[in-house]
Amino acid sequence: MASASSKNLRTPRRADDSSINFFPDLPGYSDPTTGILSWLPPSWIPYAQLMRIDRPAGLYAFYFPYLIGIMYAACLAPTAPKPSTLLQLASTLFPLNILLRGAACTWNDTVDQEFDRRVERCRHRPVARGAVSTISAHIFTLAQLMAIYPVLTFFPASCRSHMGVTVVLFFVYALMKRVTHYPQVVLGFPFAWAVFFCVASLDLDPLGPNAAPTLALFAVNVLWSIIYDTIYAHQDIKDDEKAGVKSMALRFRDSTKLLVGTLAVCMVTLLVLCGVWLDCGTLYYVGTAGVAAAMSYYIYDVDLGDPQSCGAWFHDQFLTVGVPLIAGFTGEYLCRAAIL
Repeated sequence: MASASSKNLRTPRRADDSSINFFPDLPGYSDPTTGILSWLPPSWIPYAQLMRIDRPAGLYAFYFPYLIGIMYAACLAPTAPKPSTLLQLASTLFPLNILLRGAACTWNDTVDQEFDRRVERCRHRPVARGAVSTISAHIFTLAQLMAIYPVLTFFPASCRSHMGVTVVLFFVYALMKRVTHYPQVVLGFPFAWAVFFCVASLDLDPLGPNAAPTLALFAVNVLWSIIYDTIYAHQDIKDDEKAGVKSMALRFRDSTKLLVGTLAVCMVTLLVLCGVWLDCGTLYYVGTAGVAAAMSYYIYDVDLGDPQSCGAWFHDQFLTVGVPLIAGFTGEYLCRAAIL
């Protein structure tokens, strides 16, 4: 028979749920006294928290696929673009990704507020704790999306439709944990759509003559997202189960390492195929080998039963896996541009 606390956690949200403290034995919320948030006026802090300004790892998840996509697109271009052109694209995409991430996280926190109150790690998020109302959060989401548009004017018109698809997919993802144990699969698609956006940013057709390597890299990004987000979800697996949140961490809780290990093999295989179809040279495959080594150690070393280990590896793997992935395409571009 379920305990009283379990019954409360599974009860559908009532009108007064926002006043219920599901973790009465844990400390209440207080504004941070150190770090970037401590520099802000108190009224700004909840909105900065909605944007995750103080948590850079999530920004890596948004920004790195665009850096990968830029260097991949540079390898596709009939005439290698100048390094200054690529740096300009990368610098313009940085604020765009801050806003995109902010809008996606704000929307996610707004629609997930009833779940967040029941999950220890998420209970102090601004909407869940009542620091920002639902209406204010929706207005803030819209404001961030509107702020993206001026940045998009620096890119070809075709990029706008790709960004539109990305936004829709992020918004759909936030609802998927209610209906399927595979929200991580859905999450992979808006992250991977960065590849299409970046190819279009150089006035190339993402599904043109080089559709095969482009789709392979798209799939690589989807698999990468599934791997790290499934491991990340193990932080909250007990609370998620009580709250009714679905995830691949719950679906494969006893075989997660086998699952992500298999996906990692598929990911590296697709990277190799991408290189073959692009006729890449040695430097690209050195980067691919770095991805394989980093991913292998990441999956081997992470302790799925330790939330701190899962959280730390979520942060670190963007550098250990993402940097060699970017470096492989960068090396190939430098060779094609006759810079090396």
